[in-house]
Amino acid sequence: MLEVTATLDREVAIYLAGETVRVTVTVCNLSRGKQGISEQLAWGSLQLICERTIGASSSSSTSTASSRPRPTTSVTKSAATVYSSPPNILFCELQLAPGQSKQFTCDIPLSRNGIPPTFRGHLIKYSNRVTVAVSHVQEHIKSAHLPIRIIPSVGLETKLSIHTNPFLASALTRPSVVETVMSTVDDLTQARKSLAFALTHNSSTSRVALLTLPKKAYKLGDDVCGFLDFNGATTPCVQYSATIETEEHLIDADVEEGKKVFRRKNNFISVMKMIYFQKMVKVHSQTAPICTFSPDSTFRLSIPLTATPTFSTDSVQLKWKIRFVFVVTEQAYDVHLNGDVASSAAPIDVPVESFSWSTDLLVLPCKPQNAALIDNTFPNRISMTV
Repeated sequence: MLEVTATLDREVAIYLAGETVRVTVTVCNLSRGKQGISEQLAWGSLQLICERTIGASSSSSTSTASSRPRPTTSVTKSAATVYSSPPNILFCELQLAPGQSKQFTCDIPLSRNGIPPTFRGHLIKYSNRVTVAVSHVQEHIKSAHLPIRIIPSVGLETKLSIHTNPFLASALTRPSVVETVMSTVDDLTQARKSLAFALTHNSSTSRVALLTLPKKAYKLGDDVCGFLDFNGATTPCVQYSATIETEEHLIDADVEEGKKVFRRKNNFISVMKMIYFQKMVKVHSQTAPICTFSPDSTFRLSIPLTATPTFSTDSVQLKWKIRFVFVVTEQAYDVHLNGDVASSAAPIDVPVESFSWSTDLLVLPCKPQNAALIDNTFPNRISMTV
């Protein structure tokens, strides 16, 4: 009996697109002593595979309905593969004596733009796995799948640089992919100039508040802070809510494929979902302060490290937004003097109405080491017995 173990080069399997995944595969003959027997494997391979799921159905069912070419793969968990790295042959005709073990190391480079990120959306899902496959002579293939999280290097297509000292260039080592990407991310997310938005209701003269944001580009784990100024407002604001949310948009071609598959399965509810819910919104952070009688208000919303940054593929587009819902009234508050002190009294019945306003945010990747502090759902080791 043989035990095959695959171990990654870091404690949590989270990588940034553009990095290299180093996998160590150990094959050990578990039989020992004089009663043990030698074991032989015909071959072993290692490969990175990305699988896509649309709605409640795997995209394997849509492959026959689509004329677009699918990538080839030697070993895959299903036919839903949308990306596969070239297979790496670890060994051929491996023979191990009782108690003997051997190690094999393989590097899998992650393309910065060609691999879909790990994404668990409502309408579509991308799952990345490192697959280890082995086979005895004239026996079925046995495989183990180690899920990994790939964070996309988005927003860096046209600008990717790291600041270095030209006088020390020859003495310095070449920066890693993470250092290079994060240097560009830090440059893009700097607060250079505050953004001001005059928020009105029904007409340009009905001013509600003046919103100030320090920037519109953030990275995973950042806080989105803002300031609302109600001074000089002609329409009083009773309460407001601010949310950080993502919008998941399906591409029409894949929606049409999904419709055909669901119709073949006679699943009317799924058909309706694919037709009418091509956009899905997910709230990540929310606050709803009371601002009655307040001249201003501040808020802070966190972007979780477990989320996926802004990205786009041929199947889905993910956008980040900050959305506000204001509860306003046309009835002004009564203000009167009580001696030298000014006081306000709200009416008993306040006719209110609400309106929403939103603006896009650009969310960039963070360091994989920072994401691993929160997201520990991706182990770095898997084993199987063959």
